[in-house]
Amino acid sequence: MIRKVQQPDIPGCVRVIRASFQTVADEFGFTEENAQRFTAFATTEERLIRQMDAEHRLMFLDEEDGSICGYYSLRLGDRDECELGSLSVLPEYRHRGIGGNLLRHAMKTAAEHGCAVMNLSIVEENTVLRKWYERCGAVHTGTEKFDFFPFTCGYMKIMLGGEGKLRYRIAEGADRIDFNGAVRLLKTTYWANKRTEEQIRKSMENSSCYGVYLEDPEKLVGFARVISDFATTWYLCDVVIDPEYRHQGLGKALISHIASRPEFSGLRGFLLTRDAHGLYEKYGFRTVSGRAMEKSPERV
Repeated sequence: MIRKVQQPDIPGCVRVIRASFQTVADEFGFTEENAQRFTAFATTEERLIRQMDAEHRLMFLDEEDGSICGYYSLRLGDRDECELGSLSVLPEYRHRGIGGNLLRHAMKTAAEHGCAVMNLSIVEENTVLRKWYERCGAVHTGTEKFDFFPFTCGYMKIMLGGEGKLRYRIAEGADRIDFNGAVRLLKTTYWANKRTEEQIRKSMENSSCYGVYLEDPEKLVGFARVISDFATTWYLCDVVIDPEYRHQGLGKALISHIASRPEFSGLRGFLLTRDAHGLYEKYGFRTVSGRAMEKSPERV
């Protein structure tokens, strides 16, 4: 059962966090001497009380058979964003779906508080955890190396629906997108309705693909792909939202997500559109001539 953390729960939450992150420390050789600020060593009752009272973080725990076995916190920020903190499950309670339930609860809670984006950080070298978050809809946004950590910090984000809006996530990669759903969406367009399934499959296999999924019920309602050499140019194409779910911000969320991807930031972007110039202009594209639009590289 997932419920809000009360102050008497703090000692139990500290035990869960430290034990959960200790398995990561043991796997990668982190110690209190070489990684004093790592969560397994830096989490204390005083720290959680401060986060609860001074930072006003939202805190939740999972309780099974009267014992606290899972935890997470949310720090609400500006610009409709929040940060997921210390999602933890005791080692002996793993592989029971508790972590997934906590993450879905965090996404729902964040959306109910008006957040559109949930950010999180991981140990970049922990590829198993990174892949787990990716399966849950998170996308990798960058890395950073600090002198006080013997590892690289990896950053990820999950796109959410805000309060009163559809709850959705954006999946990345052709292997994470329902092929039949993509075919169904493309058949509703004027430019791709004559393509064969084999053509669609090959186009997806040779592109960077993105899909918008409704959370409840799980359904693919948006699709786009990018063709790029990842050195000079990227071409945005096949952007489509299910006609039943248009005019609810999903298209804007999808384009914003793709346009902000770091692998495209230094490249020149192109697209063709018959009637959506105004939409793409909001994300840095400008009309070159007729249907053609261009986005200049971002200088970093």
